[in-house]
Formats: sequence, structure tokens, C-alpha cells
Amino acid sequence: MSNLSSLAKYFKGGSAEAERDIRGEIFVPPTDVSDLMAFDFHPSVILLGNKGVGKSIFVSVLHEAYLKNNELSVLLTPDDLECDTILDKRTLADRKSAAYAQMLKAIAGIIGRHSQATEMAISSDVAALQNLAVNEGYSKADVVTKFAKIAAKALPSGAKFAQGLLEEQSRVLAKNNLTDIVNDYLTDRNSNIWLFVDDIDAAVSQGSKGEFDYAACWAIVSAALDLAQDISSLKCVVSVRSDIWHLMTRTHRHGIERRDKLGHIHELKFSEEELRAIFNKRISLAGRDAKSNSGIWDFFQQHNVTLPGETGQRRSWDQWLSKIARNRPRDLVKAVQMLISSARKSSGDVIGNEQAHSILYEYGRERVANIIDEYGQICPQIEEAVNDLTGKHTYSFLEIMEILEKSPARRAMQIDGVALKQTKEDAIKILRLLHMACFINPRIDAGDEYKHYNYQDYPDLVDLAKFNELQKYSWQVHPTFYSYAEEIKKRKRFSSW
Repeated sequence: MSNLSSLAKYFKGGSAEAERDIRGEIFVPPTDVSDLMAFDFHPSVILLGNKGVGKSIFVSVLHEAYLKNNELSVLLTPDDLECDTILDKRTLADRKSAAYAQMLKAIAGIIGRHSQATEMAISSDVAALQNLAVNEGYSKADVVTKFAKIAAKALPSGAKFAQGLLEEQSRVLAKNNLTDIVNDYLTDRNSNIWLFVDDIDAAVSQGSKGEFDYAACWAIVSAALDLAQDISSLKCVVSVRSDIWHLMTRTHRHGIERRDKLGHIHELKFSEEELRAIFNKRISLAGRDAKSNSGIWDFFQQHNVTLPGETGQRRSWDQWLSKIARNRPRDLVKAVQMLISSARKSSGDVIGNEQAHSILYEYGRERVANIIDEYGQICPQIEEAVNDLTGKHTYSFLEIMEILEKSPARRAMQIDGVALKQTKEDAIKILRLLHMACFINPRIDAGDEYKHYNYQDYPDLVDLAKFNELQKYSWQVHPTFYSYAEEIKKRKRFSSW
């Protein structure tokens, strides 16, 4: 069997769902994980990160780790919420109330299921939680209720006892007392419960007008934070895409009234060095699976890849792959998948320069498709905005402003449902979005060294108020898109004939 089969086993997905069976093994925690999981001064963490950075894998691994350590943990995704019930509410307060009730019921149901296995239903509060678990499909009816029903029929002398027990068991949980019951249960047992709310922006990506519903997203986030405040033993982690959070809180100004009460806001991000560690961890696991200890040589023709172009620069595979991944582990995995597929098409057993060069256009095209998928809700014309900047690799600020100011004249453009005009202000809005998407980044040239200012580290850099400052930067299309840009240029030339 080719070693590529072992390599494919450890580069099989790139998402939490696709890598469910190996994510615990391949997981490489970010270097600042201790800061992320410090709940000393706050009960909640808002976990930000670009799409593809690994938020879902991170929260899934944490959730599973707590469960394996016999901690109570709940992981909620859009599939676990009745999103239409939340979206149909008219006011923010009603949306938050609906989201709060759904999350609270899920937490109580998990506690009810847990108490089934650990204690008899002798307390009316515990019995009520257990009943909720049964009603919501979390567990089977507990044996105490079954025994009580049998006793009431078969043992006349036990009927009074049985009836009392049944009354305890049938207590109904009302919304207004559920928070206190959950809190009391956890406090009495000196227990914590972990709530992970993941991928919530996906639940509200389509509003009534086909636009992103920032208010609904904020309602779900705010409800989770309120739960962490109301239940003293609850620790909460809510993951939101960085671009959505920035626009939701800065542009649409949701949450401004409680900005000092948002808990800990943490940006999940990986440097190129950390991406290289992720790659090498998977290579090591693949080598073990192939029963070899030759490292990179098991899967690649040589230690370095020769980049296309006249200079023929060479980079180590981990360095090159971490660069084109644009700080996203998902994209790193996807690039290796494409290399494996290319090698197999040529009946090869290892990956070399030929495979690296062959994937560049398609890899760049797919990343543009990702940009359209991620930011098309914000700007439906973002593909055209990307293609406007494929004329060359590097621009001065004045060059890029001239192009982007004319963009609304070439086609109707909108950002967040607002039509753009041929103004500097709206050109900056387009540039900010392209910077957010990591299609183009400002850089400072200092001799032979370049310092790039990407969005994940400098989210507030592109702003009309900084117009003069922005002129000192060169603006470079990310190298991931070079082959894609060359293809678009060819098409433009042919279409002009």
C-alpha cells in the first residue's frame, strides 16, 4: 500500500465533523490556550476566529475532554436550536428570550440525563430535571417512576407512598424556575457545567432580505452570556467568526450597552510557525501509520519545494504550505489533500514539485470561492471586487483607491444592503472587506524584509480616518492568489479582443 494512504488518513477533512475520529489525536492547542481557558475573573469567553481557523475542532475537543473527565458539558450548534423560532421574533429582547429558553432547556436536559445514572429521584428538583430529560429525548424513564406505578397497582398498602413519589416525579419545570433549579443542583454538588455554543453565525446567515441577521446573532450570543451570569456554576464559550463579530459590534453596534460586561474576548489564531507544527504533527502520525520513521521523505520527493517563477526560490514543505494556508488550518489540510490527489493521478507514490505547481490555480480558485461563501452575505459582488485587483501583485495605495472607487460604476455594489457610491469612503469599505478576507494585505518594505499587516492582527487598520497613514503601505495580493490572478488576466485579455 502506498504511503499516501497513510498521509490521506491524517489529512482527511479540515473540519470538526470530517475529522471526528482523529481530531483528539491530531489536535495541536494554540500556544495561548491557558489564557483562553482562564475563568478566574469571568464566567464566559467569546472565541473569535476566521472561518477555517479551527474554532469548531477546538470547542469539540474541549467538550469531549470534559466529558471524558466526567464533567458536565453541553455543545450546541445551529442543528440543536430551533433557529426559526428565534428569527421569527420581532424584537431583540424576544429573540434573546427565545434563545435563552432553548439553551437553558438543553442544559437542564443534560443534567437530568446525568442524574439518571448517578442518583435516585428523591428531590423534586432532581425529579423535575429527570422528567425534562425524558420529555426532550435525552434518556429513558427512570426506574423509580416505573416502580412507583407498579406499586400503586399491586400493593394497596403502598399506594399512598407510590402516589407521593409519583407526584414528586411529575413536577413540571416552568421557564421561570428552571434557572434556579439548575443553579441549585450544581451548587449543591459542587459541580460545574460547560456550555459551548459553536458556529452560531451559520444559524442566522439569512435574514428576511437575504442579508446576514446581525441582531439575531447577537441575541443568541447575548443569551449565552446571560446564562453564564445567572448560573454561577456555568462556564460558557461562544464561538463567532471574527468578521461577523467585528461588523456586528463595530458597524451595527450591537452590545454597545454591555461592552464592559462581555467577559473575556479571545481571538483564536495560528501563526505560520504554529501551522508548521500542525503539519509536522500530522506527518509524524502518518509516518507511524505507515510503520516508518523517515519523516517527510515517506511522502515527498525532497525536503524542499521549488516555487514557480524565474527565481526558482525554494521553501521547505511545511513553510510553503503554512504560507499559502493564510493562517487557516483548514486550508493547510486542503492543500495537502490536493497534493495527494495530484500525485495519485500521475500514478506517483510521493509528492514533488510537479504536484505543487499543478494545484496552484485550482487551490487559489477554491480559496476565492471560500471568500465568496464567507463574505457574500456582506457584499454579494465580492467576487467582482477580487477580480478588479488581479491586474498585478502589488499596488500603491493611490492605485488601489483609483480602482476601487470605480468599482461601483462597473456594477451595482452593496455592503450590508447599502448601495455603494464612487467615493473614497466606499472604496475604503471595499478595501476593508478584502483585507478582512485576507485577499490583499498592506506591507512595509524595509530592505529585504517585508512586514505584512494582516487583518487578524490589525482589524482596525483600514479606516477612512487613517487615509493618510494608509498611503505609506504597499498593498500586496496574497501569494495564494497569484496563479488565479494570472488566469483572470488572460481571460480579460481574450474577452477584450
